[in-house]
Amino acid sequence: IIETGSGAASSSAAAAAARGRVATQSATSDADPSTDEGYRELFNKLEYARHREKQSRKRYQLVAAPAWEDLALRMEKAYPERFHFHKTSWGKFPDGTDNIEVGGFTPHNVIAGERIMFLASFHNNDVTLSQFQVLVM
Repeated sequence: IIETGSGAASSSAAAAAARGRVATQSATSDADPSTDEGYRELFNKLEYARHREKQSRKRYQLVAAPAWEDLALRMEKAYPERFHFHKTSWGKFPDGTDNIEVGGFTPHNVIAGERIMFLASFHNNDVTLSQFQVLVM
């Protein structure tokens, strides 16, 4: 490519101006890093607040083993907008098989399609196996 003197001068002047702009931009960002860090910190705080807000809107249906029913009641009392406890009957038939009636299904099924939090207790095999039946239903 052959350039005339004026074209070379104008292109070299444009290149110098572009280099000056790049140098000015990098000097500006190097001279004031708090702008980028401040933005990143603000963005992180807003992102965390959005995440917490989204998490706090989730509602859980609580089902608890007998050992944890008091905790479930305290959770429901402390955060009624977040937790709803369903009392479960943990009985045995005369032959020793489990007679478990999970709350929240009668008279209306309010558990279907909801987030369930199951508070389990595995302190012995009998209780553990009974709770497995509830987990797989």
